[in-house]
Amino acid sequence: MYDLFVLGELMIGDTHGYQLQERLKRAVGPVRQISSGTLYPLLSRLVERGWINLRLEEPKGGRVRKIYKLTEAGRERFFELMVSPLDYTAETELMFHFKMSNFPFVTKEVRLASLEQYLNYLQHNLKYVDSETRMVSSKKMDERKRAQVLRMLDHRKHVGLADAEWVAKELERMKAAKE
Repeated sequence: MYDLFVLGELMIGDTHGYQLQERLKRAVGPVRQISSGTLYPLLSRLVERGWINLRLEEPKGGRVRKIYKLTEAGRERFFELMVSPLDYTAETELMFHFKMSNFPFVTKEVRLASLEQYLNYLQHNLKYVDSETRMVSSKKMDERKRAQVLRMLDHRKHVGLADAEWVAKELERMKAAKE
């Protein structure tokens, strides 16, 4: 998942690890921290796979910087990741956001496919919430617990509906837009 983020950032141009880490921290939000112990081994793997190159830059009077550059193989891998279907996991929303942030680099068809896949994911979750709501409503359980579980499911439903509505509107906007 973070492969896509790094490769997408390098589509813009060469950068050093600290900049990538700062951008990644902003991309994942305030509660999910990405450590150097996560990022730098990832960068090493991407170099080993030939998807990025590393060069050392020695500024006058400063520390040596590791500058990363996308290779042609890395560009191909980026496009493979962008067209690959979204998996339904706990990371689906973040992966979709990584894909969405890279929409400027792909065709309209790829953008539409990503939006449709994410909308399908949201609809899948909404069906699950409806199913769970019916099950909890009919199950014998402590009434206080049932009421609170139903409130939680109601919250999930409203968040999912709002997200699905936004994605559906974005799909329509993008379909109507010229390439």
